[in-house]
Amino acid sequence: MKHTSMIKLISLSLMLLLAAAAFPQKTYVVSVGIGEYKYPQVAPPLPCSVGDARAVSRFFYKYNGSSVFMLLNSNATRDHILRVLKSEFAKSTPNDEIIFVYSGHGVQGGLTTYDTKDASSLITYNEIQNIMKSAKARRKVILAMACYSGGLTLKNSNGGRTPRRSTQKTSVMLYTSSRANEVSWESPDMTNSFFISRILEAFRGAADRNGDRKVTARELFNYVNPRVISDTEGQQHPQMWGKFDDSMVVVYVK
Repeated sequence: MKHTSMIKLISLSLMLLLAAAAFPQKTYVVSVGIGEYKYPQVAPPLPCSVGDARAVSRFFYKYNGSSVFMLLNSNATRDHILRVLKSEFAKSTPNDEIIFVYSGHGVQGGLTTYDTKDASSLITYNEIQNIMKSAKARRKVILAMACYSGGLTLKNSNGGRTPRRSTQKTSVMLYTSSRANEVSWESPDMTNSFFISRILEAFRGAADRNGDRKVTARELFNYVNPRVISDTEGQQHPQMWGKFDDSMVVVYVK
């Protein structure tokens, strides 16, 4: 009887250890939303950007083991965004996940900040990529809700743009709201953009097709893309790029 009880206890302990190992130890989220800019003649106001950042932050505030840092409008200067990304993501360990969420104006090759006045005050994809690369977390996600955000990717040799996926230990997933030549749609009567609205639906479990309580990169793409394309009547096509396994878990469903 004691022997049987001991086996059950060991089995239970192993199950708990395996369950704990499946979840990231901690998820570090930096959520940026810029709806009002210092130079509106350069970057006019956006109705949904602050709402996007707040909605994503609310989701992760309730997410087990998450640390959320939100930057809105005048707090989202170029220097401040880069400083927060570096400091927050530097805290990560290999078992953690880091997520950068951005909603605001985009240009091909970069993202605007509150104090963007010209090209020198943009944040380039290479700058973001270098910060993500230096972090120890194995799972790394960028969600960019911005016009022309597909232009954040690097051109291949034939001048086109192709997804680059691999099963390297360090996974970086870049999910942009539109192609390099497209605007990303929102309107004054909306609280959140089409792209972020559909992502949050996916995160809450709508994308979990097999019911395993996980939303993988592939499940996220398969849920969000056709809906955003339909929402915008074919005018916006989200793009997923980077070095990651399609089965990489982006979030766990409660």
